Order: sequence, then structure tokens, then C-alpha cells
Amino acid sequence: MNLTVPFFKDETGGSPADLWNKLEALPSHDLNNSSWPHIPTSCNASFKIAHTSKYILIKFFVTDDYFASINRPINSDVHLDNCVEFFISFDESDNYYNLEFNAFGTGKVAYGDKSGRRKLLNEDVIGKIRTKVEWGNEGESFNWDILLKIPTEVFVYHKLRSFEGQNAKANFFKCGDGLPNPHYLCWNRILSALPDFHRPEYFGSIEFMPIKPAVTDEIKR
Repeated sequence: MNLTVPFFKDETGGSPADLWNKLEALPSHDLNNSSWPHIPTSCNASFKIAHTSKYILIKFFVTDDYFASINRPINSDVHLDNCVEFFISFDESDNYYNLEFNAFGTGKVAYGDKSGRRKLLNEDVIGKIRTKVEWGNEGESFNWDILLKIPTEVFVYHKLRSFEGQNAKANFFKCGDGLPNPHYLCWNRILSALPDFHRPEYFGSIEFMPIKPAVTDEIKR
């Protein structure tokens, strides 16, 4: 798949709470389980994405059939919980960043290749990612949304000054490995017998658009 990441005009440097409703004008992208249809799930997830030149903004929307998230330390096994993930590579190498967050907003971020020789980022770097989470219930479903505001400084192996005009490879996920009914949803389809998100050969292409055209809350008027 190919994804265009629009520029979002954020003159105030808003917090995730300030940006929460302003991102509604963005297009929505679905995550599905077409990679592993033999593992059925009633979970649904989608995301919206933009950039402000200095930040990537991602808002995930999730409907789960079960809540099991623990207020874990940074860089712990958040993939066992209700979890969303964003993997991205900025060059032609086999190395990529994996950013994973549970429904409490606890994050794990690492860099490296898929061999397992991956290096966790320092906690102070991960702390630069600002988040907002909202929970809710609808019948037997557990609904939660999370907004990630990810600065250029997080990508410590690339020294990015701006996202504008960057071309990258990426994938987006929803999982819950430790839930009673584990599930594995992807944006870009992965061809593997068993669930495996660490497959950069199946990342989709994403392009960070220049400052114009801009996507702002004025579109809604």
C-alpha cells in the first residue's frame, strides 16, 4: 500500500488534548486481519495520521472485545495488552523503529533489524512522545482511542530536522498477545504462516507531504 501523510497546521504547538478533536478532518485508514484470517477476531481498529513538520500525529481508534492492560514500565511487554503499534524505516536498510503503546499510553520503542538484534531507546527519549488516551464501553465492547504526538528527536539514528518531504516505509498494527482472544491486525498485508509484525519487507510506502496543501480544523467549517 501507499500512504500520503498530509501536513497539519499546528501553530500553537498544541498538546494531544488540544489536537484530539482537530484531527477528525483527516482520512481514516483501516487495520484488518487479512494477513491471518485463520485467527478470527471481533476487534476493529483504524487510524488517522498527519505531520506538523516537527511531529508525526497518529490517532488510533479501537474496539476490543476484552480489556487487559497493565500500567507497565516504559519499554516493557506492552504487546501483551490491548496494544497499537507503528513501525517505520527512513532508509533503504533493513533497520526500522517499532513504537508500541498499550491502552494506558505506556510505550516501548526500539531500533534495529528483524533478527532480534534490536536496541531499546532510552526512556528519556521515549518520554518525548506525548499521548492522550480515552476509554469507553458500548455493550460488551471496550472502546479506546489513543493519540501519539511523535517528535523528530525520537528517531535518534537519523537526526531528522523535519518530516516534510520524507519518504519512508511503514506499517501499522493492533494486537493483544496476552488477551483471552489474541488478535493481530495490520494496515499492510503480511505473508507469513504465523503472526509476525517484524517483517519490514511488507512495509508500505508513506510520503510526508510538503507544507501545502495543509489540513486544519478549518476544513470542517
